Amino acid sequence: MSLFKKKVSPTELKTKLSLSSKRLEKREAQLKEKGDKAKLEAKESLRNGDERGFRVASKRFAMVQGQVQAIGGMVEMSNTMSDVVEMQEGLKEVAEIGGDLKMYQDQLGIDTKQMEQAVTNIRTSMEKVNTASEMISTTMESITAGDQSVTSSQETLKAELMAELQAETTGSSKLEEKLAKEREIA
Repeated sequence: MSLFKKKVSPTELKTKLSLSSKRLEKREAQLKEKGDKAKLEAKESLRNGDERGFRVASKRFAMVQGQVQAIGGMVEMSNTMSDVVEMQEGLKEVAEIGGDLKMYQDQLGIDTKQMEQAVTNIRTSMEKVNTASEMISTTMESITAGDQSVTSSQETLKAELMAELQAETTGSSKLEEKLAKEREIA
């Protein structure tokens, strides 16, 4: 029983990979926008002293960031797979030429060890396809990293937003002091 029912041409496969990559990039952009919104909500919650609102928004931010990273990995994998398809097309031609050369070698009585080395190099290149599959598994495992990364992400976001809020407060208090001095002079 065959794992694949229909063989897809390399051109079709590259087209499908390109379309998938574009869809993933679009989704990545949408998630980044959603992450930015969650970050702003977390900042406003901190500004207003709403710890619960911060926790909710920061968890949403952390989850979205995890998805963005996973999708980024999948986009990279898609690009790698496209590269592998291109290499495979070239390797097919090389393999055919290799077969012809083998026949010529046999006719001329040339040593086949060099030819075997070329075939080994081709096999090594094909193993890169397996590496791409392993990247998929790794990406999917990173999606389920767990609450520890969410908590860490929340703490980092909180520190960043508190620094921004403190900078905003410092800037507005300096402006108020300047205005007060100008009122005293007038």
